[in-house]
Amino acid sequence: MTAGGDGTGRGSDARRAEARAAPRDDAAEGGRDRRVRATIRDELAVDTADDRPRAEDPGPAPGAVIELERIHLGFGDRPILEDVSFLARRGETIAVVGESGTGKSTTLKLILRHLQPDRGRVYIDGEDICDLSFTEALRVRRRMGMVFQGAALFDSMTVYENVAYPLREHTDYREDEIEARVRQKLEFVDLDPDRVMEQLPSELSGGMRKRVGIARAMANDPEIMLYDEPTSGLDPLTTATITRLIMKLQRELQVTSIVVSHDIRSVNRMASYVAVLADRRIRFFGTPEEMAASDDRYIQDFLGGF
Repeated sequence: MTAGGDGTGRGSDARRAEARAAPRDDAAEGGRDRRVRATIRDELAVDTADDRPRAEDPGPAPGAVIELERIHLGFGDRPILEDVSFLARRGETIAVVGESGTGKSTTLKLILRHLQPDRGRVYIDGEDICDLSFTEALRVRRRMGMVFQGAALFDSMTVYENVAYPLREHTDYREDEIEARVRQKLEFVDLDPDRVMEQLPSELSGGMRKRVGIARAMANDPEIMLYDEPTSGLDPLTTATITRLIMKLQRELQVTSIVVSHDIRSVNRMASYVAVLADRRIRFFGTPEEMAASDDRYIQDFLGGF
């Protein structure tokens, strides 16, 4: 179910094939990024007018890679999410934004099946994952790559061993195949394998650690990538590099991504659609251009802080 709610009804129609905003005259690069996003949306767009699930007709939406359907979740007597629904199709990047404590990272844990909702369903490729056993949940998780806020590399392992770790855990590749895969992933994130493979995480800059984290997450060629604050604590140039990598995964590999972020500038560049969490619900769902044009006072106040 695709959520809406920007106060105008635009959110419920967010999957139109064409973006409406024109490039800004004072930001040529930003204009190019917006045109790229619009082109990607055009290429990926499908007519969803007839296939969106309705409240009276629950179940996975056709073509959805990730879907949250009417999720309710609380910890003790404290509600966190109430009636939260959205979906992501192949090759889309959904950015989940909002104030601190609104349940953004909790959303990732639901998709990973680290948490189960009190009510509602979570679907991955049409499969309801809420009632899976631990072993079955691991099977689903292997189709996902997770990039943590602090990269979460193993400090005592080299870059090579960090990226190779999921390959050793989940495949029976020979060592030469593992090395080839590690080199390929490091090159994809614009790192020189010969230079960095034997280095420890402590010898890398923050941006390089983040890129190694992305390489490790994509080691098994996941169809889904999940990011928790991927640009947090990075300088503007490194932030732009990480943002381009996320867009590169979308463009070249058609990876479906969920990005939790406070970085609205990066969100505006990378996101196919934006879900704004507020008051335990999705206040808005639509393209970055539609978010910027929203008449909702909360959305405007939220964007005004950036």
